[in-house]
Amino acid sequence: MNKRYYVIALLICLILVLSACKQSGAATTGAPRKPFIGGTDGIIINFLKDNPQPEVTDDGTFSFKAIVSLENKGESKIKNGDIKVSLVGFDPTDFGSEISQMLNRPPDDNIDLNGRRIDAEGNIINGETIYVSFPKDSDFTPRKFSGNTEFTFRADVCYAYQTRASTKICILRDMINVRDNSVCKPTGSRTIQSSSAPVQAVNFRQSVVGKDKLSFSFDISLSGNLDIFKDKSDTTPKDGFDSACPREPRKRREVENKVKVTIKTEGDPIVTNIQCGGLESKNTGVVTLVKEKRTLTCTTDLSTDRTDLEKPVDITLEYNVLDNKETKILVKHLADIS
Repeated sequence: MNKRYYVIALLICLILVLSACKQSGAATTGAPRKPFIGGTDGIIINFLKDNPQPEVTDDGTFSFKAIVSLENKGESKIKNGDIKVSLVGFDPTDFGSEISQMLNRPPDDNIDLNGRRIDAEGNIINGETIYVSFPKDSDFTPRKFSGNTEFTFRADVCYAYQTRASTKICILRDMINVRDNSVCKPTGSRTIQSSSAPVQAVNFRQSVVGKDKLSFSFDISLSGNLDIFKDKSDTTPKDGFDSACPREPRKRREVENKVKVTIKTEGDPIVTNIQCGGLESKNTGVVTLVKEKRTLTCTTDLSTDRTDLEKPVDITLEYNVLDNKETKILVKHLADIS
């Protein structure tokens, strides 16, 4: 009798283990079924803890630094020189420094800033973090004030970023007379995957416009409370903070809310002559987002020598991002001793 109970208990444990594995949703091989981690994160900006401290004292009695941390939580690598930081919101001379030390500063380490990525087995590798120290070679030392005074330290960050998106268009040998058991449907929505970045490619749709021609469209959308810029010269922060993320009103109007789009397919020339409305060079160009969105519609010719298949299409979005993070500092006045 005891052996029967032992066997029953063992079977129950085995069932529970198998059930837990099933609920985990892992694929048989553990390998991912999508190319990107996904999300809307780019660079996460913060001030390093106690740099600066929330309260300091005046009249040369306290020295400190402001250290900005830049964590790449998106999936785009930022090349060395393509991220710049300016510290604003106060007069640096009130803190024993100079304005030239506050503007257009590169990170302390001149290296590429890798983003998050996913390996072939589905393991997520975290992005890297770099730092910018203000002032670079000295410290802030508040002058004497007439009383307690609060200041805003705001880090304005300009960086070049990229979104990669991937989808597959449905191509049939006969695009007009679609069979019920076709490998895919040439009309309707198609799944699109985007890398983690503030700008996303979403809502991919496809339709048939001829026996050897199809049309597709997708939306470009901006997430988050930040600004984006792009010009036709591919200016990046390496060319200067105000060149990539302009603050002068006229220049800003010329390049704000703009994204460079490139659409391409690789491999055999089944898909040819991609042409998209609003792009200067058929399949690449700069577009303007209106109310944080833009719909792009394209047509493409199909080779007559084809079979039923799904063809990958790669979409790349390039832009400069302006974001910020601020903190408050209370400079406490030391009472005068008469």
